[in-house]
Amino acid sequence: MSIKLNLKISHNISLNAVIRSFISFLPLSRGEFVEKIENEVESNPMLEIEIQDATEIKKDESNVNEIEKKFECLDTSYSNSFEEKVFFKRDEDKIDKNRAIELFASSKVTLADHLLEQAASEFNGRELELAKNIIYNLNKDGYIDVEIVSIASSLNTSPEELDRIRNRIRKFDPLGVASKNLKECLLAQVKDTPENEKLRILISDYLDELSKLKYYDIMKKLMIDKKELSELIFQLKRLNPKPGSNFETEEVDYAEVDLLLIKEGDEYKVKYIEEGMPRLILSQYYSEMLDRTSDKKTKSFLKERHRDSQLFVKGMALRKSLIVQIAEFIVKFQKDFLDFGAKWKKPLTMKDVAKELNYSESTISRAVNNKYIASKNEIISVKSFFSYGIIGEFGFKHSVDIIKDKIKSIIQQEPENRSFSDQGIAEKLSELGIKISRRTIRNYRDEMNIPSSSKRMKEYKIKYFKQGGTL
Repeated sequence: MSIKLNLKISHNISLNAVIRSFISFLPLSRGEFVEKIENEVESNPMLEIEIQDATEIKKDESNVNEIEKKFECLDTSYSNSFEEKVFFKRDEDKIDKNRAIELFASSKVTLADHLLEQAASEFNGRELELAKNIIYNLNKDGYIDVEIVSIASSLNTSPEELDRIRNRIRKFDPLGVASKNLKECLLAQVKDTPENEKLRILISDYLDELSKLKYYDIMKKLMIDKKELSELIFQLKRLNPKPGSNFETEEVDYAEVDLLLIKEGDEYKVKYIEEGMPRLILSQYYSEMLDRTSDKKTKSFLKERHRDSQLFVKGMALRKSLIVQIAEFIVKFQKDFLDFGAKWKKPLTMKDVAKELNYSESTISRAVNNKYIASKNEIISVKSFFSYGIIGEFGFKHSVDIIKDKIKSIIQQEPENRSFSDQGIAEKLSELGIKISRRTIRNYRDEMNIPSSSKRMKEYKIKYFKQGGTL
């Protein structure tokens, strides 16, 4: 008969050591975490993975419809056991957990970690706050993939101020990170000196021609020969178009689901999936050896492994607890998004969640990395619940998705003989209490692949003449 792992965390265990384990666990995907558990069992003789009995195996085999059965037969016995064994009870230690967390870096160096370290020495106060929000919104290649105006509105600052901070970040290592596009990224990697003038012009003005192999057009415009163009292309190829690619990515090739989303009546509930997660038990053999051995070296070794097992299990419990806390909060906050779709997504940032749960933004960022929720209809990335917004009249925030939908609606309703300019669309949005610039309208329109007003007008004329119309 196995002995269940029933470890009470006392003050003899350093909270800092627990935090160290907790932080290293947070950014791991479900598959990576399972591998971490298995590796720990291999290296620590005090830990064993509990083998399922025949009844449990038979029960698992009966799950023909996998997703449906997960909803009906969710295995919560391990969760209940964990809670009964005080793993989720708060420590009485009054140390500031956020301060402890910031002292320990994640075992995986992400692009955000690397940039935040540089930002801490480059900025302070308000500027550092703005820099963090830029860094947290970089994609895996290192580009900013959220509109600057959206972030600026959320942080009650101007797009110009935020862009000024972003351009300083572009000079961080790796050069070109936080760029909006390829041109910006490459230019950041080439010093603005006389000897680099032609290379910078090639990047600024002729990337499109270069992609279409229009070499003779480029040579003519730059007044250079084939040899010089070859040298410029050689220099160009040495630049990095994806400055974030050398760091640990925050994306996975497939969704490894940590949570289930269950709708009961009009409310949503979140369940942590225990199925497939190794169950740890304390080794009966080595526990008895620890009690009866008189050999000092053996006793010292087993005591140390016993302590390690406590730290590991506590770190596991904290990881699970935080993931569930975050999921419960965002699911409740974004109920309309779940009920009615993307148009109803409310603006929500990691800063909002961090403030609500009393953690730092960096901790929330690590915790939502590679985490997925399964509903009956789809698998949802936890990150998809986050969204910046534009502050409108009376302090209301409008999510970017809603604004894009309103832009699309305005364009669909425009008269056939007249296309609204971006400025005209901005004025119509202003009438709805949404004040954004013409340039932002253009950016959103481009993202939705909607042509400009002049191109839409041309399309109308072509359609009109095809139908036999005349001027």
